[in-house]
Amino acid sequence: MSQYQVAQLVIQVVGVSALLLTLYVYYRQLRTMAAQLESTQEAASAQNILALTNFLQAPEVRAARETVRVDLSDKEYGDWTENERREVARVCSTYDVAGLIIRLGFVPPGPFVDNWGPSIRHCYEVTRPFVEEMQRPENSGPTYWDDFQWLYAQVPPASASG
Repeated sequence: MSQYQVAQLVIQVVGVSALLLTLYVYYRQLRTMAAQLESTQEAASAQNILALTNFLQAPEVRAARETVRVDLSDKEYGDWTENERREVARVCSTYDVAGLIIRLGFVPPGPFVDNWGPSIRHCYEVTRPFVEEMQRPENSGPTYWDDFQWLYAQVPPASASG
């Protein structure tokens, strides 16, 4: 082998080694970025869960759910007062927003279906006549509070007794 060929071989070995080292460094950087992204996504999910929990636990929202679950459970829809209808609208709107946030994947459904499942089911069943009235085309249309309906469908019937 001539000196030129040896030099070429050494340069190629050094070049390939540098390339492999560069690829390894990039690989490590990608893994680190992926781990950071996963950690950021988990933190964002936890923040979203906390925000939705706080939204559902707001005093006026809890009071509205109590009106629906206690006062309206055995009251005919036609006998609801204007104030009771406002409370029903608050419950429907709140659970509609929760359903949308869950359906879009900003928070996992588990914590909400598990913890609020009986309330979601009961509130929807009590408010169904009002929801159906609001979904008439001459009122707000069929997509109004449809995420509340979707959320209701996510609750297993067995949790209604829980």
